[in-house]
Amino acid sequence: MILVAGAMIVAWMSDMTAKFGVGGAGVLIMPGIITNLPLMVFRGPGLGTNQVTSFSTNLWIALGISVLVVFVATVFFNKAELRIPLQRPNVQNDFSESYLPIRFLTSGSMPFMFTTTVFMIPSYIANFSPDSGFSRFTQAYINFNNPVGITIYCGVVVFLSYAFSFMNLQTERQAENLKKSGDYIFGITPGKDTQRYLNHHVVRLSTAANGYFLVVVATPLIIGLYVPGVTNFTFAYASILILVTIMDTTLDQLKTMYLRTQYDLL
Repeated sequence: MILVAGAMIVAWMSDMTAKFGVGGAGVLIMPGIITNLPLMVFRGPGLGTNQVTSFSTNLWIALGISVLVVFVATVFFNKAELRIPLQRPNVQNDFSESYLPIRFLTSGSMPFMFTTTVFMIPSYIANFSPDSGFSRFTQAYINFNNPVGITIYCGVVVFLSYAFSFMNLQTERQAENLKKSGDYIFGITPGKDTQRYLNHHVVRLSTAANGYFLVVVATPLIIGLYVPGVTNFTFAYASILILVTIMDTTLDQLKTMYLRTQYDLL
């Protein structure tokens, strides 16, 4: 009861932040991510991860550089977008071209917020029948100590990335809005053809983004099979991805609020 009540309070705080403040639910989870980041590096989330105690100086330097590279790359990819030119017969505008933007990281950081939870669901289910073959399978493979577990974890990342990409963009609604406004993509029939066209680009961008996600996630997991403790950096990188997207959204909202104060009413 206490956990449910607390969750409802946090949900209400998130709604109030989205309505009256900036950042939405992101600003509520940022403190937890920041405070847990060192713990993730040194201890990991469990499931076969090891506590870091004996890294050499050179390895710490290499890992520190890798964290910086992931941060810079995530900032770059989070800002990157595909701009699809729009034809707007009902609007005459000589100052700029109209386009429909689709972000390279269409799914944002949402996959990393849920991947570990989804990865652990089979273990929770297996607890209902500890002596079953399914339970023995989860004990053997639902962890980061073997290639099978790493493959399953990466598969969950890819699946959630595609799912959240379509959830965030909502191509059916985008196509319907373009049709209602009279705007269209040159050479593409409004309606279902436009939706299929947008779906094609979402799949392309999500596939490319998944390549980046897998490099960030799988590399430490594979190295961690041979160098104990490196696995933990997978979850540090995931935290960085989440922080970058939240901070970027919050800064954009603050910038928009500031720009609104620079206009005078006629």
